[in-house]
Amino acid sequence: MTKNLLFLFFKTTKQKLHSQEPETAQKKLAEIGTKLRQYREQQSICLDKVAVVTMIRRNLLQAIEDGQLDQLPEPVYTQGLIKRYAEAMGLDGNQFAEFFPIEPPPRSRTKLSWQDGPQLRPMHLYLFYTFLIICSVNVLSQLMSGSLTAKNRAGAEELALGQQEQARAAAEASRASQNQKPDSYEAVEAVRTGQNSNKSGNKPVMVNVTFKAESWMQVEVDGKTEFEGTLPTGTVRTWGAQKQLVVVAGNAGGVMVAVNNGQAELLGVPGVAKEVVFKAEELNPSAPPKNEG
Repeated sequence: MTKNLLFLFFKTTKQKLHSQEPETAQKKLAEIGTKLRQYREQQSICLDKVAVVTMIRRNLLQAIEDGQLDQLPEPVYTQGLIKRYAEAMGLDGNQFAEFFPIEPPPRSRTKLSWQDGPQLRPMHLYLFYTFLIICSVNVLSQLMSGSLTAKNRAGAEELALGQQEQARAAAEASRASQNQKPDSYEAVEAVRTGQNSNKSGNKPVMVNVTFKAESWMQVEVDGKTEFEGTLPTGTVRTWGAQKQLVVVAGNAGGVMVAVNNGQAELLGVPGVAKEVVFKAEELNPSAPPKNEG
């Protein structure tokens, strides 16, 4: 008889929910607690015995019967407690649990929510990630290219310094082996057309130098240094000496030398320093220059 009355109670309550505004969780808990207490007292079962059977603390069972929602855990856990209490009494626990709300009341349609706005779809996320990857690759490429450029510049400077040091060492070694003291010197620089000036036109040793690539150069005329420095590609220079002319190049493969208006020839191998000595006593119009060093 009692179970039939409970069934009619839940049926009537559901009809009220469809026709009226939804009741609060506090009111529903109070109704459920009242029904469970009435059924427990009719069966003459003490609350302590229910606590032992359901393994629910007595204070929680008392809070359910008294409708004290603030003394209970989250609604979803409270729903489980109600179900176990009702089943321990031999009632339909699911029916009691479903009557207790675990979701907040629906929001008013007039209020806007973040869910009402545009939702991100997987395609949007894919496009965003693709754009982010492209930007990252571009930034990384720029950083790497800048680093490589700086390294190339540093390498070129180191190579030029190495060529200069190598050429200077070769020149010092040549001077130490000769032990000669020339009487006088005179150097002449020609214009880029390669023509000799009037001042050096009568010298026994005339050397015309054409730079096919940038190179460090040292020229020694009759025992004294006439020129030392780096000359760019396309430069044409002419030097003359009375007795001896020494040419030292840091990049021998980028320098072409013509002696006494003869045929121009490469001084040596690219990237390698070389020293060549031209002596007046060994030169004649029909014989090629004698290289030393």
